[in-house]
Amino acid sequence: GNLDVLQGMANRAGMKEASGFLQDLKRLSALDTYLSSFVEGIKTHVKSDGMLHVRLLQHRTATGRFSGADPNMQNMPRGGTFPVKRVFVSRWSDKGGEILESDFAQLEFRVATFLSQDKTAMREIANGVDVHAYTAKIISEAGQPTTRQEAKAHTFAPLYGATGYGRTTAEAEYYEQFTSKYEGIGAWHESLANEAIETLKIRTPSGREFSFPDVERKGRGKVTYGTQIKNYPVQSFATADIVPLILITIDSMLMPLQSCIVNTVHDSIVIDVHPAEVDMVLQVVESINSNMKSIIDTRWNIDFNVPLKLDAKIGDNWLDTKDVL
Repeated sequence: GNLDVLQGMANRAGMKEASGFLQDLKRLSALDTYLSSFVEGIKTHVKSDGMLHVRLLQHRTATGRFSGADPNMQNMPRGGTFPVKRVFVSRWSDKGGEILESDFAQLEFRVATFLSQDKTAMREIANGVDVHAYTAKIISEAGQPTTRQEAKAHTFAPLYGATGYGRTTAEAEYYEQFTSKYEGIGAWHESLANEAIETLKIRTPSGREFSFPDVERKGRGKVTYGTQIKNYPVQSFATADIVPLILITIDSMLMPLQSCIVNTVHDSIVIDVHPAEVDMVLQVVESINSNMKSIIDTRWNIDFNVPLKLDAKIGDNWLDTKDVL
């Protein structure tokens, strides 16, 4: 948070040297985490059977989202830029076993869409609109050429109360566009604030409650704890409720097989796939996709009217994978 504020100050003042220094600090911090958690951490915690038995904890985060220990794999960078992931191979690797990772597509954005019933977001999801490309377009047209990958850091940030403050002028343009584009999400944010003020808590469709005993409305109508009020319902329902539900469902479907779930990182599920069971595991993922709405509706007696989908990629190790679903 402090780094972001300083970065914004440096950008606005045109202090290129200070900005570069802050970027170096961020890279140094990332490198330190890389070495301590994912090099020394893996070396330290590998058991006598040659495997990591990572602990997943659901009581340390305010939202109930999984955290990890020994080592904390939840901090592992996303995507294909993390070479340490190559050390994770199938226990049947000598026989052709593979690692499959199945990720929810835009899980938190889709959950926010369901919770807010924002019509624009629902239409974009139904039509397969590339929201990251839209973000890049807005920022680029405002005078800051931006790739789709670079834009991802901004696309969903307003869901959690992030604003254009401390951003470049071009980036701030996107944050203003978000509010006007997704009016339903904005209205839902306001209803959450009102709920917190009136009841001192907010409640999600799963029945999870978050208490805000000290919440109050300040000048100009601003509510304290605004970021948490916007963030907690989305992150908790998405990754503390829906992801564990699907994990348990997939695990039960894999019981007759040798293949098994070996990890989960936020909205992804990692499966060690026996060489003779690739097609069967893919059928399990496809079955989940076909029945996702029914699984969620039945568990919480709701009408989850926004489609969710698991993508899947598979390979000889956790890094070198190819899309299969």
